[in-house]
Amino acid sequence: MRIICTGHRGFIGSHLYKELSDNEVIGIDLVEDRDIRTLTPKDLEGVDFVFHLAARAKVPYSVDNPIDSHDHNVNGTLNLLWCAKEAGVKRVIYSASSSAYGDKTSLPLRESMKPNPMSPYGLQKLVGEQYCRIFSELYGLETVSLRYFNVYGNEMPLDGAYSACLAIFLDKRRKGEPLPVLGGKQTRDFTFVGDVVKANLLAPKSNKVGKGEVINIGGGRNYSIDEIAKAISDNIKHFPQRKGEPMNTLADISKAEKLLNWKPEVNL
Repeated sequence: MRIICTGHRGFIGSHLYKELSDNEVIGIDLVEDRDIRTLTPKDLEGVDFVFHLAARAKVPYSVDNPIDSHDHNVNGTLNLLWCAKEAGVKRVIYSASSSAYGDKTSLPLRESMKPNPMSPYGLQKLVGEQYCRIFSELYGLETVSLRYFNVYGNEMPLDGAYSACLAIFLDKRRKGEPLPVLGGKQTRDFTFVGDVVKANLLAPKSNKVGKGEVINIGGGRNYSIDEIAKAISDNIKHFPQRKGEPMNTLADISKAEKLLNWKPEVNL
């Protein structure tokens, strides 16, 4: 198979890229000066599947730079979908985000719930999902959106959009410095990066998806940030919780089990 993996130099993308090595894989990443916003249909000719992970994947960055993050996350996704449609790509697997849900009082979070993003990043990722659905309905391009919940694992970035707190906490403990806890009472559903990769690998194979479905990819259990911090160190310093983020997240993963035959294997 011929595959394109956007964002292959990022945290999740690099793990997925390694697992795709038995195929002909083309990586596209800004680190290598390859921009999804400037792709043409010719760049995707002969490609079977596209894994779209490239994004300005930081909530704080989107709050401070909503125009630039919109340009990458929305316009870039739209251009990629158009090129995929024009080139006859079989299916696009889109990396969505649980930040599309916003703050919900009812848990677990189900895909049928009305989205209510609290940040430009959450809104931009939601728009990407909707573009995927529209391209499936209007143009017949097969798409599926995987909503990730706080991904963690080896090579976690200190400034990522997902579970940056884990990387920061471990880094601070190594340095003998206090763990900076922003808030602490909020809870998060943490998902191991290897499980996220497995969900991606199953998405092209399933005959139950391809019409713009949105599917939660989560660990199925949540933990408070205070709980995580105390498990790592007793040296903790609290700060106010930052804006644009929900109080609690917890994924209902029954749809992933039904449509992808997927469930998480690693517990935090």
